[in-house]
Amino acid sequence: MPRDNQGEPLPGFWFGWRGRHCPGTPMDDLWVAIGAAPDGSWWFGAHSVGRVTMLGGASTAAAFARWALSAPSERRYENEFLLIEGEQQTGAGPLADGTWLTVEVLMGRQEHGEPEYLQLLLTGETSVQRIPFEVCAPLHCEPLPRAEFRCAAARLLAFRTPA
Repeated sequence: MPRDNQGEPLPGFWFGWRGRHCPGTPMDDLWVAIGAAPDGSWWFGAHSVGRVTMLGGASTAAAFARWALSAPSERRYENEFLLIEGEQQTGAGPLADGTWLTVEVLMGRQEHGEPEYLQLLLTGETSVQRIPFEVCAPLHCEPLPRAEFRCAAARLLAFRTPA
């Protein structure tokens, strides 16, 4: 987990795991993060993408945290959360200026009693002709360490609603 100069966890949401970004590639440190910049703007960050703007801001961050904290089903399920929906980017990270970005977060279980998984799907559309493309391979975490994921969501909710 990223920490500040005093060794304290950085505020906001940060969740990391070891995995393969693409089949056949070596294991890597994959991650996803949500936070706010000093100017009050909100951002989303992920392995292979870096930081991009998240125009939904604090309300979207809080809704995501509550969604992530919801109790999982023991049965087969798949729930999705649309974190960023067709938001035009301003050249942040590796995305070209004007790219329309969508970030969908999926959480589920393939079969009753099996481990949960987390998957992030990042898609874009070009700025001029709105041609769709996959920004990067889906980020996949299985099995999902639910306790760590919930802790990250609780930090985001606490960060989003300071005392």
